[in-house]
Amino acid sequence: MTNPDAKAIHLKQAISQYGVPSILLADDSLTQQFVIKAVLQNAGFNVDCVDDGEKALAQIKHKKYDIVLMDVQMPILDGISATQQIRQQFSFDTLPIIALTGDAELDDQSPALCALFNAFLLKPVDSKDLIDGILALWSPQTETSTILHQQTAVVSDNPNLVNSIVQLAQHPSFDLSGGVYEWVGEEAYLRVLNAFIRVYKPYVVAVKTGRQQALTRAEQHRFFHKLKGAAANIGAIELLKVVEYVELGGDTSFNDICNELNRVINMLEPLALSNKK
Repeated sequence: MTNPDAKAIHLKQAISQYGVPSILLADDSLTQQFVIKAVLQNAGFNVDCVDDGEKALAQIKHKKYDIVLMDVQMPILDGISATQQIRQQFSFDTLPIIALTGDAELDDQSPALCALFNAFLLKPVDSKDLIDGILALWSPQTETSTILHQQTAVVSDNPNLVNSIVQLAQHPSFDLSGGVYEWVGEEAYLRVLNAFIRVYKPYVVAVKTGRQQALTRAEQHRFFHKLKGAAANIGAIELLKVVEYVELGGDTSFNDICNELNRVINMLEPLALSNKK
């Protein structure tokens, strides 16, 4: 427990004194990568990204990290299997690992999982919870000190971009208040939007042209898992509601979701194109 009389130091001061924390993020969602990387870089951390468990294992052999953020659901090698292999070489104290999961039913109290992960964060990850979780495990400061951090969104000097995002925030299908936009600023948020379009537009095109093959139940679950997190990251609240409705057993079809996804992309594309440098 933290001493109430502890001397508080700011994150920037801690980084200046003890060095920049090095973070490895393993997540197969491109939008999630953009969001987490932007938040942590704004806080002053170094961040490397990989999109599956095998790449995470290779990266850890290649470079020393202070913290690993490990998505539980990934292709090729999932986060639990990857962490099991990491724990054969690195203990809790040597390499803290935070599990990122979109599955609210994951039993993060099970002895098996608690033996692997130092902490758990539910996706879409709240920016403040993310930094707090990292600071709780990254402790180069003395035991009598507490690290404080501040929200550090980078404000753009591009008035067109700022005005466009303000207009987007006023649309009833979006809610940017209290979300990732307020943490990363306009320029980084635009990069997240571009990543969202790049990842999800092919699904819409495939459905429109009849080239979308039927997905298995596992593939649908994976698609909804990623889309729900991505929608939350950009503040697309109506799209988020549609996906959550399907996950709860609603009668909305995959085509209905793609129609809403198409509507969101049509709203975002002019913003992305008009602000390209």
